[in-house]
Amino acid sequence: MKEKSLKEISWQVPEETYREDPSLSYSTLATYERSGFNGLENLYDRKETVSLTFGSAVDAIITGGDTEFQSRFIVAELPAISDKAARIIKELFADNHITCRTFDDLSDIKVLEAIEKYEYWNNCKAETKLKKLKDEGASEYYDLLHLAENKTLISSSMYSEVLASVRALKESEATKTYFAPDDPFDDSLERLYQLKFKATLNGINYRCMSDLLIVNYTDKIIYPVDLKTSSHAEWDFFKSFIQWDYQIQARLYWRIIRDNLNRDSYFKDFTLDDYRFIVVNKTTLTPLVWKFPETQQTGTLLVDNGSPIKLRDPEDIGQELYYYLNNKPRVPVGINLVGDNDITSWLIKSYD
Repeated sequence: MKEKSLKEISWQVPEETYREDPSLSYSTLATYERSGFNGLENLYDRKETVSLTFGSAVDAIITGGDTEFQSRFIVAELPAISDKAARIIKELFADNHITCRTFDDLSDIKVLEAIEKYEYWNNCKAETKLKKLKDEGASEYYDLLHLAENKTLISSSMYSEVLASVRALKESEATKTYFAPDDPFDDSLERLYQLKFKATLNGINYRCMSDLLIVNYTDKIIYPVDLKTSSHAEWDFFKSFIQWDYQIQARLYWRIIRDNLNRDSYFKDFTLDDYRFIVVNKTTLTPLVWKFPETQQTGTLLVDNGSPIKLRDPEDIGQELYYYLNNKPRVPVGINLVGDNDITSWLIKSYD
């Protein structure tokens, strides 16, 4: 019998508050794990790509329905603008839209500064770069950003692909039960989207926002699920799993949620199952469910297929990153600013 909802012990704050919280998150840990010490200065740079926008749009409809989608996105007929050109215009708009109502109001100097930052047509003259940006539809795109206000623009063709992906997720035999509506006459099973949690693990604060938690109150078991839109076919998700360090997400989220369960008199007796990733590709539209059996393991995981892959423990990464963020050393730990540095030992470490 359901005594209370899992939502009651979650961190109930707006998403803006969640994003601004300084606690470490999966995205921060994964970014650091890929870029290392040299990437610390750009650790919190905003990441915006066509793929991320597509994934966010699918997430919005799946987790919040049309209302959520319409509050965050606007569908329009967009000019055929490249991803790099779009990022340039978005930055120019963000910095100048109050004083410059149109793209033509911007000075060439400001536009060229943004162009240089994004290395747009590097080998061309300044006049050529400006012309190419305008020819891509910079003026029309700038105007559409005004129309969108604080919403994200997506093209009608992308919107069609988003709807097709959502339909596949809701109708596929593999995934439809995950996204089915709850039975209003039976509260023994509850699907909870975008629940947020915080936890302090070994002295470091972490946060997470889980796409979907399915709670079986009768059997006292919780199934954590993350939704992924992938450029790889669904059957190749294991490649994306390594590329984007999703093992960090699975193991970190599990520990954060488990910590919150353990601190509640009712939910401490619930089993938290291994993480499942539900994957859809906009072209193949064959949603699959992938379970990570090592979700609850600690320490570095070794996948040995002749060329070993080492998956570092999220908390080991967190401890290392926490030290760098708080102490801001000039060089990585282990490097001697004065005296010799051992080339061989660092070669071994770099390939370990």
